[in-house]
Amino acid sequence: MPALRRTLVVVLLAAPLAACGDDAPERPSETADKPVAPPAGWRTVRNIPAGFTIAVPKRWTAATKRAATLIRSKDQLVAVTVAADRSPAGKESVPAKYAREVIASLPGFEGAVSVKDAQVAGSPYETAIAEGTGTVKTSGVAQRIEVAAFHRPRQVTYSAVIFRNARARPAPGRATVAQMLRSFRAQPPGKPAPRSRGALRAPPCKSRKALPPS
Repeated sequence: MPALRRTLVVVLLAAPLAACGDDAPERPSETADKPVAPPAGWRTVRNIPAGFTIAVPKRWTAATKRAATLIRSKDQLVAVTVAADRSPAGKESVPAKYAREVIASLPGFEGAVSVKDAQVAGSPYETAIAEGTGTVKTSGVAQRIEVAAFHRPRQVTYSAVIFRNARARPAPGRATVAQMLRSFRAQPPGKPAPRSRGALRAPPCKSRKALPPS
């Protein structure tokens, strides 16, 4: 649990990829899965250092900072952080346990966590979904949090952490996020992009916005 907590904090703060990577020789070589063709009105987002592709609506924003990609809906009621974990925990953890611990390890999280008896429909990977409702220290706003874990045994676990405003009804962006998760495909990690100024941080939270930890 402590190792996962350290890795998660690094990922959410978009620290250098080396902090959550592991080049141990016993790790099987990773292969590249072909990106899913995005439907009309969508585009493919690629995170080369972390090693994944995902399709997102063109009207949604996507910002990548080394180890993590932050995706936001146009109305900012939904925020999705996608990251890779190649630490020992990421290589060996069972997806359901990993997803549950990701929520519990969010900085300053206070609330309830449950594991759905569900997987990401249409995904070629070992997957699991966990849900939680509560607040995180950086926002103080009630959030509905969902984590989808994608696991490649002995290689990597990817996590997509979805934040929604808990008061919004119905749950905003549910169908869109489900389609995004189905489109997720793994890639071997590449060289980090040239370092740019600034960090991957969300703008200050307003009353209805979903806000991931920053």
